[in-house]
Amino acid sequence: MNDMILVLNFSNEFAMEIARRLRVERVYSRVMSGMTTAAQIREVAPKGIILAGEAKSAVGVMDAGILELGIPVLALGHASHMLLAAQGGACAGVALSGRKAAVCCEESALLRNLYGGERYIEEALVLMLPPDVRMIASAGGCTIAFEKTGAQQFGVQYEIERNDPDATTMLMNFARDICGCTPWWTTEAAIAQANGVLEKAAQGSGRAVCAVSGGVDSTVAALLAHKAFGDRLTAVFMDTGLLREQEKDNAIALFEKLGIPLLCVDRADAVLDALANKTERQEKNSVVARCLYDEVERQSASMPDMAYFIRGMNYSDFLHKRYSDEDNYTLEVIDPIGMLFKDEVRDAALLLGLPEELAQRKPFPALGLGDRIVGEVSRERLSMMRTAERIFDEEIREAGLDRRLYKYFPVLAGTMTRTGGEMIVLRAVTRTSGMLYPARLPYDLIERVTQRILEAEPGTSRVFFDYTPTRLDNESFA
Repeated sequence: MNDMILVLNFSNEFAMEIARRLRVERVYSRVMSGMTTAAQIREVAPKGIILAGEAKSAVGVMDAGILELGIPVLALGHASHMLLAAQGGACAGVALSGRKAAVCCEESALLRNLYGGERYIEEALVLMLPPDVRMIASAGGCTIAFEKTGAQQFGVQYEIERNDPDATTMLMNFARDICGCTPWWTTEAAIAQANGVLEKAAQGSGRAVCAVSGGVDSTVAALLAHKAFGDRLTAVFMDTGLLREQEKDNAIALFEKLGIPLLCVDRADAVLDALANKTERQEKNSVVARCLYDEVERQSASMPDMAYFIRGMNYSDFLHKRYSDEDNYTLEVIDPIGMLFKDEVRDAALLLGLPEELAQRKPFPALGLGDRIVGEVSRERLSMMRTAERIFDEEIREAGLDRRLYKYFPVLAGTMTRTGGEMIVLRAVTRTSGMLYPARLPYDLIERVTQRILEAEPGTSRVFFDYTPTRLDNESFA
């Protein structure tokens, strides 16, 4: 499958944004580490390579041998500086920083049908181009984009923004016209690939187990596996004690409706006991991951002819390494949605006939409500957290804001030293490119949420709203 664009990752969210944008245009893309070597890329044999860098100067090293592969290269953000250095050029001081500038485009296959205009420039350095490299776009008197003559190697100093039609045009110029990629990637194609893997595994007599949470990822994985394995698939739902209200009942009702055999196991006491005296987020995550892993192993060992473990991990989970390196399953692992981004999983859910409410469900961490409790997770604090989550969710839905927000949730932040009561911090954000921005919720909504939480949970003494913008990959809570 070399009819694709390989995105080399020097900036997590930016690299994933580029890959998503290409896939929306039906061009298949994969993300690999910026440390990927020319020899490794030669084995993958993509039709084009995009180097995705930060908007500002950052430390990064690329294998200059990539330029000798004869594969078209497009370097974005600070990766364009690495490309220029490999071409024999250099960068000097900052020419533009944090302002809008009029971009003027020259004739180039990369910039076909682009006519310039005003654009926000996070940072642009002064570039010193070697003789065989020419400027193809400028702003404020400095080079913004360049091209190596006859080599199909391009550099652009700015990032691609989330709602950026000019950037989409540039990416399509590169992927389709310069690299010759064909638009074959669709949700139907992704489902067909997943079905092929599962049907091949199901040809034998072995059984499969699938860990499910009731969320869209694991439900799509379970539904695909059920189509292949039929009654030889068992879905396992584990109550960790960290769930929201009605979470378990909703999962049972959903899988009964889908006709997928579901085994519910209650391990709340064991999980909460294991979390005692654990205060760090990573430590708590490890405890819950280990409990989930042990439960899958325990249940699979009790079933005859168990051969496969079906996981509901999506592409972002792998890119962000949201799994435990310690897991060494005795079963063969299959990840049917492992190459799908979250938005693609949602599209697949709708295509498979799953309810829209499930398809659009907000992300919920494996650590559950424990991820949103600062410090130790106790039964008392979980009760406070569960109540606050229910109230906040009810008010957001009542106001019709749930579909407009990227995510929203309360955080139990700890004890006020003067009053002795717990603090609740409300978080509601929208997403733009790689940034999360606080939503402007109606004042009366926040007032009602505050009043209801304080009345329902006397142990809380303060409710705050978090107005802090953050980078998506630096968000403290899932």
